[in-house]
Amino acid sequence: MRRTIWTKLMAGAVAGTMMIGCLAGCGSSDSGSTDTTADGTTTEAADDGEALTLDAIKAKGKLVVATEAAYEPFEFLDEDGETIIGYNADILQQICDDLGVELEYVDLPFQGILAGLEAKKYDMVGATLGITAERAEKYTITEPIQSGTNVFIKRADDDSIKTADDMAGKIVGTQTSSYNETDTIAYNDAVVAEGGEGYAELKTYDSYPEAYTELRNGQVDLVAQNYASACALVLENPDLYELVVNENGEVAMISESETWLGWAVRKSDTELSDYINSEIEKFKENGFLAEEQEKWFGETVELPSTDYIPAE
Repeated sequence: MRRTIWTKLMAGAVAGTMMIGCLAGCGSSDSGSTDTTADGTTTEAADDGEALTLDAIKAKGKLVVATEAAYEPFEFLDEDGETIIGYNADILQQICDDLGVELEYVDLPFQGILAGLEAKKYDMVGATLGITAERAEKYTITEPIQSGTNVFIKRADDDSIKTADDMAGKIVGTQTSSYNETDTIAYNDAVVAEGGEGYAELKTYDSYPEAYTELRNGQVDLVAQNYASACALVLENPDLYELVVNENGEVAMISESETWLGWAVRKSDTELSDYINSEIEKFKENGFLAEEQEKWFGETVELPSTDYIPAE
């Protein structure tokens, strides 16, 4: 499904940034000393000042990737409680297969994952990261692997909402202290600034499951979340939820501009970042990326190869 950004009434709105932080983690990168993490895991740390090459990864026989396996459908634990599966996992596995190495995951809390990358605790961060100018200054951010732009989700049986214009006077829910909250507020402010009627109320929740429970129960009329996660929700619950469209029948983007999702590599490790980007481009061309999007989100989205890092 080809999507365009819904820009009506959005002049002057402030696009949110992905609020994904990070905690020092564990994992191996190159050869070097060993570290023991808070959970008792002992891992290798890379030698300081030395770029990680593809030859070094091949010699090691594995690519060590940090993530938090708690963000379905991007990365989450399978029924065995140990195996990490998901959209990101499938793509990273194919990248490793093409390189001829094993994919080794390190499962960590989000908070501090990027700090662990700087400390060379692992080779890259393969968690779902919002692409921001600030991150791009510190790390090489890969080409986007999905869209994180804000959208509205409604109850499938709610005929009072046909398009995003119908959010006027409605109760909207989203996650607190997130870029989704920032974008949802900015969108409403832009509508009101243009003389329109905004939300009746914006309710925030600690987690999205809480918001969707209240949506099902009629306590809120709409929930604002990123496009990819919303697609996955609708794919699994087509009788319960629908994405809200614009006047052209396309999914309504409630941000000033697109937010893209990608992975992070150290600035010094140019061979690795270049290889990952070449693989992403190959997957676009051979249809693998589209197949994975259909599998996990039920929709395909065109991803940019350039100009995906926002301005300051």
